[in-house]
Amino acid sequence: MASTWQVFLDRFPRLREGGMNWQAGKRGHLRLLLRFLLFATLIGAGFWARSLPPLRVTPGLAGWWPWKPTTMVTLYFADGRFLFPVSRRMPTSDDLPRAALEALLAGPSAGSGLTNPIPPGVAIRSFQLAGGVAHVNLSAAVFGEDGDTHAAETAIVETMTALPGVTSVALRVEGKSLAESARRTPLLYYASAIGLAAVPVSVTDPRAALTTYLSGPPDPELTGLPRDVRLLGYEHDPADGVLSLNFTYTPSVRALALDRPERMRLLLLGLIAGLTEFPQVRAVQLDFEGHTRLGMGQCSDLLRTPQPRPALLNDERLLGR
Repeated sequence: MASTWQVFLDRFPRLREGGMNWQAGKRGHLRLLLRFLLFATLIGAGFWARSLPPLRVTPGLAGWWPWKPTTMVTLYFADGRFLFPVSRRMPTSDDLPRAALEALLAGPSAGSGLTNPIPPGVAIRSFQLAGGVAHVNLSAAVFGEDGDTHAAETAIVETMTALPGVTSVALRVEGKSLAESARRTPLLYYASAIGLAAVPVSVTDPRAALTTYLSGPPDPELTGLPRDVRLLGYEHDPADGVLSLNFTYTPSVRALALDRPERMRLLLLGLIAGLTEFPQVRAVQLDFEGHTRLGMGQCSDLLRTPQPRPALLNDERLLGR
């Protein structure tokens, strides 16, 4: 028995060595298999990528990366007879004004339901920003038979002057002057079925703009404050730029807030946006005879506290959904 045990002990190191060699060989084969599978996967991915259609990038977003700083730009397209502002994030750069103009000429995103007041085929001949004036020279296609020159000019001026550092636009077409120093036209914003529609008004101060707004929207498809709402208080503090307004809380206001809370919130945002078109108004404080909420409270955050200009007028990502 002792001799048998001794034989086993003598052979055990060789058995263990053989097992280790077998395990090492197994690991080597496994590494080879993994390398082969990785190589095959890379080859397959290459063929799959080549079969994909070309990536379509939204105008103005070429070269954009998530970690790069961006600026919210408002592009003015059209929804029927009215201007329709669209908020889009674009890469922050020294060329932002020209990039915004190129995005405007490219038109709205597919599926948004919007149109471009600038006819297709219009190109930028030259662009220069100097002293706050955007000098724009376009091709003559803007004067085509199907084009509305006034609407195209308004869309360009509103888009350009909404950018920081741009106060006016000197617009030329094939070198011929169309507007030497066109400045921003005050806009009133009304709620529509798909967002905020913008209507130019010929006024020079926020009080006159508010009077025009309270007279009602120019189209039954647009919604402003009900016509029975009256202005109780108007106070502007030039030190901080806050415009405080107090309106009557009427049954029609209550009904609108209860029945159509999203429309009520949208029109309040539009009212704030319209009054902050004027540089002396940096924020608007709305009050309805002390009520802290309208309807079920969907607009509570917009009441009785100064509200700056909305960062988003119509988020492009939500249009057409």
